[in-house]
Amino acid sequence: MKKLNVAIIGQGRSGRDIHGRYFLSEHGKEHFNVVAVADKIEARRERAVQEYGCDVYEDYNEMLKRDDIDFVVNSTFSYLHYPVTLDILRA
Repeated sequence: MKKLNVAIIGQGRSGRDIHGRYFLSEHGKEHFNVVAVADKIEARRERAVQEYGCDVYEDYNEMLKRDDIDFVVNSTFSYLHYPVTLDILRA
């Protein structure tokens, strides 16, 4: 089975500690590659490079221009889920 390429928007509690932790687990690594992370905070982007070995973006819209992403985890603040999800679907 082909590994799916994942992008994560947000590296806070949900993006890193829940979803990111799974993608770094044995089962997660077997099925998924984290290829991109977007976060406004530079320290979180730097940490994502170290943990996932992925490309990082300050602006998730720049990340969404990629053509190698199979799905996106939207780990933004709850009040941003709707507008960010619309941007993801449009991309």
